Amino acid sequence: MTLFEADRELRRAMNARTRQVIHRGAFAATATLWARPGDLVQRDDAPPQHETAIAALGRSWLTPNELFFVRSHHPEPTIDLTRWRLDVGGLVHRPFAFPLDALRTLGHDEAVHTLECAGNGRALAQPQGANGIPWTHGAVGTALWGGVRLGEVLGVAGVRPEARHVWFEGADRPRDPEAPRFVRSLPIEKAMDDVLLAHSMNGRPLPAAHGAPLRAIVPGWYGMASTKWLTAIRLEREPAPGHYMTTAYRYAYTVRDRVVETPVDEVRVKSLITCPLDGARVRRGHLHARGFAWGGAGGIAGIELTCDGGRIWTPGHLLGDSPLHAWRAWEAWIELRHAGRAAIGARAFDASGVAQPLRARSNPGGYGNNSVHRVMVEVAGS
Repeated sequence: MTLFEADRELRRAMNARTRQVIHRGAFAATATLWARPGDLVQRDDAPPQHETAIAALGRSWLTPNELFFVRSHHPEPTIDLTRWRLDVGGLVHRPFAFPLDALRTLGHDEAVHTLECAGNGRALAQPQGANGIPWTHGAVGTALWGGVRLGEVLGVAGVRPEARHVWFEGADRPRDPEAPRFVRSLPIEKAMDDVLLAHSMNGRPLPAAHGAPLRAIVPGWYGMASTKWLTAIRLEREPAPGHYMTTAYRYAYTVRDRVVETPVDEVRVKSLITCPLDGARVRRGHLHARGFAWGGAGGIAGIELTCDGGRIWTPGHLLGDSPLHAWRAWEAWIELRHAGRAAIGARAFDASGVAQPLRARSNPGGYGNNSVHRVMVEVAGS
């Protein structure tokens, strides 16, 4: 049985028994066996920013905690769990300060979600020169997140009818006291729908680098919405102000000689080739390609591959039935007829028919780059 066949069976069996196996640490125990030198690539060190190598992503449908990309805006905070509380206030009837044990009594939910940094692919955007961490392909990962629904917490607090936005504040602080803190907000409709306050990741306690003891997981939105090291939630009439809402994480495009800005929010449809890897040597004939696809309205509906620059596209096959906001594994057979160098490209399309562009429209922040992923291979003559 191949790895992808095993993954397909895992997804089909993602029932209570499978989740118990994950919680007993079977997944965690094997994760360290998969780790190899070069699996995590450091893109910055102040604070540390790491992306996952494509080869490492391709080994499993779920991304091990140790190999999951790390994106932080400020240094990782030191948190005393004995004193930690989640303050819920603002436009609520009953403000609360929840210790972690109290949150656990509100119920436990689990969901598999893919998180992608909004800047994933920034280093590959054309034209080059976008500001920010120079991510290539690996600022993305998929995990089983466990915690309590934000809607349950807000239900205890009692949402006042004039509340329209939910603000999230973390414990991290900038090195420069004059620099802006990281504060984000969500519309109340999204917050009440499917947002999870997670305290576990792949059946283990949430790691510090990923926001312990508690982080938001916002399905279908880019990772900046999933605030780490949560300490406070406020309900307000207006969106949160500040740098990370009004300046950063904004698409900016020139339309008729004026700049039009829109917020970065929902993940765009995208795919990644995990096999063959860039630079691989392959044989002429039929090549078995594999990868993942995620994002888009209503989830992934299909995958296509090309080896002639996009003139002809060959349909691939989606594997298993992944949850809506988790990536789908795929496989395809393509024919390489000639020896020499060949560029293989993959594009996904979502349930509404929107497909990845050959080249995404550029923006100054390099956000949302969902250009078709290409790998270059060397085709042997026989």
